[in-house]
Amino acid sequence: MSSTFECAVITPSGPAYEGSATYVSFPAWDGQYGVMAGMAPLLGRLGSGPLHIDADGSRIEMTLDGGFAHVRDGVLTLLTESATDAA
Repeated sequence: MSSTFECAVITPSGPAYEGSATYVSFPAWDGQYGVMAGMAPLLGRLGSGPLHIDADGSRIEMTLDGGFAHVRDGVLTLLTESATDAA
């Protein structure tokens, strides 16, 4: 099994991130969720707060504002109203 999975962060204005990841932590309506390769299918409501994407030895940090999270067939898709750079 691969230790990476595909991740996409999509906003109404277009993709904020598309690529491989080893770990993603995102805000859900009921707390912070973490996703790694091999995660079971998931459909959940996003909250507002920090998003961390570990990819290629670096960390990408954004702030999300609501939306939905979907995991299926090794792909995490985050559909959000906005994704702003946390830096």
